[in-house]
Amino acid sequence: MRTLLKHSLEKVLCRGGFTAAARALRGTGALVLAYHDVVPHGESCEGDRSLHLPQRDFARQLELIARTHDVVPLDSLLAPPAPSRRPRVVITFDDAYRGAVTAGVEELARRGLPATIFVAPAFVDGGSFWWDALARPGSGGLAPEVRARCLGALRGRDAEIRRWARDEGLLLREPPPHQTGATLDELRAAAATPGITLAAHTWSHPSLPALGPEELEEEMVRPLAWLRERFPGVLPWLSYPYGHASPVVEEAARSAGYLGAFRVEGGWMPGDPADLRPYALPRSNVPAGASLEHFELRTSGLLAR
Repeated sequence: MRTLLKHSLEKVLCRGGFTAAARALRGTGALVLAYHDVVPHGESCEGDRSLHLPQRDFARQLELIARTHDVVPLDSLLAPPAPSRRPRVVITFDDAYRGAVTAGVEELARRGLPATIFVAPAFVDGGSFWWDALARPGSGGLAPEVRARCLGALRGRDAEIRRWARDEGLLLREPPPHQTGATLDELRAAAATPGITLAAHTWSHPSLPALGPEELEEEMVRPLAWLRERFPGVLPWLSYPYGHASPVVEEAARSAGYLGAFRVEGGWMPGDPADLRPYALPRSNVPAGASLEHFELRTSGLLAR
């Protein structure tokens, strides 16, 4: 009942002109969207389901923001906006899932929309992610105590988490291929698509504040060098794994040569440039399962996050 009432209210707000008014008030403000996987048509969805958005839903979201926003490339984000009456949106993907790099890029290319894919090279060519391997069957997510252990004591480190899970007798499942890291050839095809750019998501996706200085530097420097050796036009931008950062991590990102770095939450970019922190930039995470009306409310500014 509660879900039904919530959805009904979302429809009323969207159809009553409230979202259009909110967008007008935002002017040329900017919102960076954080996606993860796109599930290709006809494929099953396993793992942490909040991260795996069906291709049909992704296409509907793209159609909506193309009508209501100016979809701009990441490297234009910090420049003065072009004359417009519409808010700006930047589309990003974390993790470089195969589904995002193939089905997601297919939908973007069909509409001529730009996007940036943040790549953790340790998972390229079919690596799976611990949160998908440990997700509870049927629930679509992780037990809270498991998530806390993995992100805390185990530092978000994939190999450490898998060793711990085996020692604890926890079942590790292999997700379907679209929920693993894209292949090198798939990344090359995506990078050759007009408007699609690649950037870094660290080397192996740890929780950065838990690392010592040498390991932190390697996680920052190594992925950017790896990407630049293999792809043209790589952007010197970073997204923090799990959104975890600290003043030390932010300084490491600056020292490694990144122009900016993103959290995975925080909503809209600050309107006053004086409030801008280039190494703690906000994004709006797009969870699978949310209605199109919820997405419209989020991208209009009526929902803060």
